[in-house]
Amino acid sequence: MNLRKKILPLTAIALSTSLGLATAASAAPIDTKRRQAAALEASISANGARISALAEQLNGARYRVAQAQAGIAEAQRRTEAAQNETNRIKALLSTRAATIYKSATTGSPLQAANVKKVNEIGIRSKYASAAATRDDALLEMLQRSREALAIQKAALERQKAAAAAERDRVDAAKAQVAAANAQQQRLLGQVKGEIATLVAQESARRAAAARAAALRSIAPTRVGTGGRSRTGNPELFPNVPAPSPRAATAIAFARAQLGKPYRYATSGPDTYDCSGLTMAAWRAAGVSLPHFSGAQYRMLPHVPLSAIQPGDLVFYGPNGSSHVSLYIGGGMVITAPQTGDVVKISPLRPPMGVGRPG
Repeated sequence: MNLRKKILPLTAIALSTSLGLATAASAAPIDTKRRQAAALEASISANGARISALAEQLNGARYRVAQAQAGIAEAQRRTEAAQNETNRIKALLSTRAATIYKSATTGSPLQAANVKKVNEIGIRSKYASAAATRDDALLEMLQRSREALAIQKAALERQKAAAAAERDRVDAAKAQVAAANAQQQRLLGQVKGEIATLVAQESARRAAAARAAALRSIAPTRVGTGGRSRTGNPELFPNVPAPSPRAATAIAFARAQLGKPYRYATSGPDTYDCSGLTMAAWRAAGVSLPHFSGAQYRMLPHVPLSAIQPGDLVFYGPNGSSHVSLYIGGGMVITAPQTGDVVKISPLRPPMGVGRPG
């Protein structure tokens, strides 16, 4: 075998090996970046969910502060009423005591009555007995009114203590939200260049998977898109008729807010958090909701996910206390998701519950 025949196979093997290494080398960085992007997207998503939950904790604490303040006002009113009743009865007893004192200084009861007939003694005796009964009744009323006053004063103090505790929770929640927001800004600062594209792809993949899982639980008649394609600009779909004029109004209002930034503890007109958006949307339809997802969930009639309709609210977290979005049909919601994001149309994630305002 000549030298040329020996060298050619070796050269081919070397070239093949070098090409394989080059391919592996070129594949390894993108795979590494995909893993980095997936991890970064997961961190952003998890921290965003934490921000939403913390923001709703803040909204809940503020909601309970308002309730406690209303309770203070009512307890104060009841306390004043109980005090006024106590003062009224004490005044009656004082008047009665003065009358008895004056009677005692006029001499014997028979002299004061100028009794001329024996049967008048019995009449006067009955009057005296009736007066004594009234006196006993007044004393009993005074005792009861004092007890009622003590109860109302205690209730007032409890309401004041509850309000103070909720104010402390507000301060704690504010600090936690601020820390989570700072962390979110640091995470978002890493989304640059090729990583940004990969993060967006991972986010879309997770959203599609969540939507598919949610759609499996929804009756097909509730999912239809009215003939519209589900591809393209998400603001153009789904074209699902609302079940009532109020629901249509709420959805139209929410659509008009698309693109406005998320900001915790706000309800418009320029920024929204999740429950602030649903509150404002349904307020436009004439339905009053509190600015707290947990309170919204508690006050609304609940329906199964399989019966969801456009305009319904979908809730997340224990008793709906972490997040809320507005369902618009086709497995899609309008939501104010988290710091760094905007009001947008997103795929429905499997919720813990569904509420129907209209």
